[in-house]
Amino acid sequence: MIGGKTIISEEVFADLVKTAMSKVENVAVSIGDGSSFAAIAKKVAERVVPQVNVKKTDAITSESDQSTVGHVSFEVKVTVVYGANIPETIIKLREMIVHEVETITGYQVDKVDVLVEKLLKSDEVDVDKAEA
Repeated sequence: MIGGKTIISEEVFADLVKTAMSKVENVAVSIGDGSSFAAIAKKVAERVVPQVNVKKTDAITSESDQSTVGHVSFEVKVTVVYGANIPETIIKLREMIVHEVETITGYQVDKVDVLVEKLLKSDEVDVDKAEA
């Protein structure tokens, strides 16, 4: 087995979080096609663009080739669709973020802090869906 260091940038983790967010109903994201909320987010981009702060420690390989797992934690600011149950939505969001990040990177997610920063009102959703 060939040794060497693998470092995953914070930007990759942020992209994984945004992808996970796009898979959770009632969380508005602006990352492209494939989500009904992506179109909404594009129209009100500055209001719903999620912010993701990443804090990570990379895996360390000792001289005896014992490797530790990297750790990562997130602070995520999101917009939720008005009327959605916020606690249930955030539980689903955390689970999706942990699954996405741990499956793809092998890093252990230590915590996901979520700040529900804004609500996207239902009349904005209905109007935008009708236009789409």
